[in-house]
Amino acid sequence: MKKIWNSLSILSRYYITSFLSFFICWGILSVIGLNYLDTLFFILAFIWHFTLLTPGLKEKMLVSKQRFSFLNVIVRINYYLQLFIKIERFPFGPSLIRAISPLVFTFMLMVVGGNGNMLFTILGSACFEVSYYLWNKKPTSTTSTPPDDLETPPAIPTAENSRE
Repeated sequence: MKKIWNSLSILSRYYITSFLSFFICWGILSVIGLNYLDTLFFILAFIWHFTLLTPGLKEKMLVSKQRFSFLNVIVRINYYLQLFIKIERFPFGPSLIRAISPLVFTFMLMVVGGNGNMLFTILGSACFEVSYYLWNKKPTSTTSTPPDDLETPPAIPTAENSRE
């Protein structure tokens, strides 16, 4: 089993571990019997964090010219938040910065649409970050520091457009 796991790509391992933790958390919420909208706000925050930490997606969105993509907006908002808000002395600072944008989105939904639940947005963010930390924790490490987070944004890469 370990041999098969090591033969998988980094992206495949990320998808398997993230979806496994998603279905575990979603199963717990289904057993509790929550309101449909509360479950949706939990899923919104969980998938938002899942998207931001997908390997290679940030670089692809910052280089390509997908101006009208909501995914591009999500990645760029997180990129600029990481640039301007620097919480490096706090061990889980990047996790808190990633949680700002789904909270703002939920707040906007509450103001415009009248429905929204910040508690389940926070819960979805926390569940993903905890599961991400537990899956990526090194077994030989005895300290309680977060995994190496590559969320410190570099300069936006430039792509040369060739019209061949």
